Amino acid sequence: MKRGSAAPASTLDEATALLEAALAGAAREEIVEGLLGHGPSEALARLRRALRSHSFRTRSGTLDFERPTRKLDNRTRADGFRVLHSWNHRLHAFSDDVTPVLMLDYFVRAEVDEPDVRTVVAILIDYYFLHLLALCAMRCWDAADPDGALDRVTVLLGTLQGPGGSGHRFLDDAETAIIYALSQFHPEERAYDRFIDRFRALDVHRQTRFAMVSASVLSCHLRWGFWLMYGRDVLRMRDDNVGDYPWLLYSVAALMRAFVRGDDADPGTGHPAREDVVDALLQGLAADPWAFTGKGPPALKAHGEEHAELRRLLVEHGAQLVEELEAHRPSKEAYSPLGLHFNFPHNTLVALVATALIEGRPQTIPLNGLFVRDPGASKGTADLARAVMAYSGASPDRLGAHGARLVAYDALSGLRSFTMTVDALWELIPDDLGPRPTSADGDAPGDPDSAPA
Repeated sequence: MKRGSAAPASTLDEATALLEAALAGAAREEIVEGLLGHGPSEALARLRRALRSHSFRTRSGTLDFERPTRKLDNRTRADGFRVLHSWNHRLHAFSDDVTPVLMLDYFVRAEVDEPDVRTVVAILIDYYFLHLLALCAMRCWDAADPDGALDRVTVLLGTLQGPGGSGHRFLDDAETAIIYALSQFHPEERAYDRFIDRFRALDVHRQTRFAMVSASVLSCHLRWGFWLMYGRDVLRMRDDNVGDYPWLLYSVAALMRAFVRGDDADPGTGHPAREDVVDALLQGLAADPWAFTGKGPPALKAHGEEHAELRRLLVEHGAQLVEELEAHRPSKEAYSPLGLHFNFPHNTLVALVATALIEGRPQTIPLNGLFVRDPGASKGTADLARAVMAYSGASPDRLGAHGARLVAYDALSGLRSFTMTVDALWELIPDDLGPRPTSADGDAPGDPDSAPA
């Protein structure tokens, strides 16, 4: 794998060193105290200027991120991605201001009665640093050791969300930060394929962790389209999401390989537990089970070898997979990520942050918490999913095309997705491995044309 030159590596080192200095000590507390000394309105105005200039004042001096941020951002734009700015689907253009500034502007327009300005300022500062960490995660291939650079970002994310900050939890690791950066709309679809190819050269367990979050995100995204946008027409969904399918295939194939290897949690290594791999594999397959159990869709024409490998593994190990999937069957009582749908993950994170700002209370469940099932039937995750759904439908300007909520949670559609996925798998399993069970809810499409309408 071709490595970056010393110059970009030094820029990445400079940025991460600055972030370590800003996040590990009392710098953020000093920034907040300095801003609040000017009164609520002026504090927000000064914070806006600081966010736009990438420069913050502390008691000991100024933390200036402008130079390394600009250089890393320019290199990432050359790769086809914009990490710091948001895509405006109405204007078909990226925002002029960075996303944390847009969030600050939203809060000001909301005119919250008696806002907790200290909490708001602290969360917005952390939200800004989250975006810098996502940018650093995207540039980890500039380093001689990308795996080590990714680990460094994960540690910094833990520091960001630990003591000394707002207490708000955004996401768990560098892999999720990359997916957050990748998953908003980018006009150059081939850029995704080029980026995924970088992961193929990394440690196999790193690929598994990346595939777990990728499968969850792509599943939420495509199932949102299937249920809310395309009238359960899987062919329309495929035609409108061509760029997602190679990434989805890579993710499901990586998870299926981990399933076949028998990977399980290894204390001290960060390797995921088998049940978590199975849960993510279920989500990835549920995005479009017929794409993997039947003939590959046109979007996967150039990936025939990987598609054939995945299909072979599903035939050979499908009976065991279906048996283990049963423990992950959704219910109306417990939270399941199969009930979560969104158009893009950043809209979900925006809703989590905006709700925290309005309520003046940091959110302790990160975005990753919505990607894992809650077998204990705790109401916390389900309540959070419903709160995000309520936010996404609270104003007409937050709705997508045809009035669809950008984030939705529905336990019943999760159960239906599970049934369709298992039924599609049984179509592949040889008859001598056991009789095909009857669907729990009566829906048993074996191909896209028989998907429920």
